[in-house]
Amino acid sequence: MARLVPKHGSRKYVVVLACISLLGVALVADFLWASSSSSSSLNWSNSLDVSLGKPRPKPKAAGKNNKDIKASISEGPNATFADIPAPQLEWEEMAEAPVPRLDGAAIQIKNLLYVFAGYGTIDYVHSHVDIYNFTDNTWGGKFDMPKEMAHSHLGMVTDGRYIYVVTGQYGPQCRGPTAHNFVLDTETKEWHDLPPLPFPRYAPATQLWRGRLHVMGGSKEDRHEPALDHWSLAVKDGIALEKVWKSEIPIPRGGPHRACVVVNDQLLVIGGQEGDFMAKPGSPIFKCARRNEVWDHCIH
Repeated sequence: MARLVPKHGSRKYVVVLACISLLGVALVADFLWASSSSSSSLNWSNSLDVSLGKPRPKPKAAGKNNKDIKASISEGPNATFADIPAPQLEWEEMAEAPVPRLDGAAIQIKNLLYVFAGYGTIDYVHSHVDIYNFTDNTWGGKFDMPKEMAHSHLGMVTDGRYIYVVTGQYGPQCRGPTAHNFVLDTETKEWHDLPPLPFPRYAPATQLWRGRLHVMGGSKEDRHEPALDHWSLAVKDGIALEKVWKSEIPIPRGGPHRACVVVNDQLLVIGGQEGDFMAKPGSPIFKCARRNEVWDHCIH
């Protein structure tokens, strides 16, 4: 009887195939587990984002405490606007003014705001003063200005009682300036004359400094050309101590509508405008026109 002899080579092939099969099963299982884990964690993260509606908090910066972080946040995107500490400013609506105004002037003394002249429309100018009371948010105490006083582009300053009103445009549209000057006693509501300027100006920088009333720059009589003149007049308690204005060092760069303040005994002139509308040549109402319109008219 024949004997069955086992084939050792075929056994080896079976063992190798079994190992390969087990390895393949392990790899597939690992891949499926990894995919399942990442998708579930992503869904969990998304569910947190949706429910909270806020991004995850960032880790604290190393070496900084809470105060440092708050300070850096409060500085804002540009440190230029955070270099000087200042209170939070809030706007409040005040009582409506009695009349609309453009290019008038205003001065505050204590709780009262004195508002002068100005355009009502391009063809109409105001010739009175309105007073606003900050304490009770009301307007009242209207009174007239002198007939010779300018109606817009005024130079104006106060010493706390007397309001000095200098030069400016007389009339509507783009009429000429006047050299007449006045002072108002706010306690008696009385007007007094001051010596006229050497030349009339539009909207010059005006300030009190070292006992003198200073008038600088503005626009010349054509309304457009910047003036460099600087004059001063000695004044005290609303009275001119001199009859003639004194010529001072000219301002390096002229023009109207400039702010002027005294800080640390220094006279500062800030900002402003160069050039303005001019009266159209030959217009009986001094109609305002752009400069190129004026030049075109002159060329033709």
